[in-house]
Amino acid sequence: MREEVSQFIQRAELPFDKDDVLETALTHSSWAYEHAPERRADNERLEFLGDAVLQLSVSTALFSLSPSMAEGRMSKMRSLLVCEETLANLARKLDLGAVLLLGHGEEITGGREKDSNLANAMEAVMGALYLEKGFDLASAWVLRELQPYLELVLHGQLRYDYKSALLEFAQTLSTRPQVRFEIVREEGPVHDRIFTTEVKFDDRPLGRGSGRSKKEAEQKASRFVLEQLSGTMES
Repeated sequence: MREEVSQFIQRAELPFDKDDVLETALTHSSWAYEHAPERRADNERLEFLGDAVLQLSVSTALFSLSPSMAEGRMSKMRSLLVCEETLANLARKLDLGAVLLLGHGEEITGGREKDSNLANAMEAVMGALYLEKGFDLASAWVLRELQPYLELVLHGQLRYDYKSALLEFAQTLSTRPQVRFEIVREEGPVHDRIFTTEVKFDDRPLGRGSGRSKKEAEQKASRFVLEQLSGTMES
């Protein structure tokens, strides 16, 4: 077993006895393609299985929380808990990116930090755990790791679309400012570009955010502005 995989098992408190299925869960399709003679499977099939484990685990937890919770509310909560952003954040907490097997092209384009790669691998790990230990143990691990996010979603504090939230907030103000997002800086090589976006209410700059895509930069800038405005209103 790779030393870094052993360390990942320890910090994630994963009850794996064998490493072969876990190594498959950590194998991106780009690595499998480049190492075709080794006949190593990628993690896409385990991702499919892990998604089912995740969906059922979260659905059961939400269903059990309150007999009166409406189906629509449960569906909205579940979508936030199983979405790419939540899974990628969980993967980062566990430093899963450090143990991924990536092809050369994926490596040099920042594949270890891509939300999609992290979220997919996180689901694959869940699928691998289900295969080795069964649903009950896999579900218990999933819900333990998602507990902080479950608490946030129950209190309406788990949010990812900060841009939409900022636009909605602006419409509640008496001045109804025009919200504008401007790219003020682009840095780095083409394959690893960093964008910086500035948010303005009318012509007044309120904050900036940076990311590997224009969308990510807008979201981070919007989050910064919302947090700043929230602090202003509370003080």
